[in-house]
Amino acid sequence: SFCLEPKRVGRCKGYFPRFYFDSKTGKCTPFIYGGCGGNGNNFETLHQCRAICRA
Repeated sequence: SFCLEPKRVGRCKGYFPRFYFDSKTGKCTPFIYGGCGGNGNNFETLHQCRAICRA
């Protein structure tokens, strides 16, 4: 599942507030996404992260 993938900020220099599921804490956590080179553990809203990863 992509909920278990590590947070990936990406290599671009954008500034997009996102959430990822932290499998160590079991919580959805905010981070800044650079805009490219990320992975599936990248959600636009806290609600979306919680709904998909059951946090």
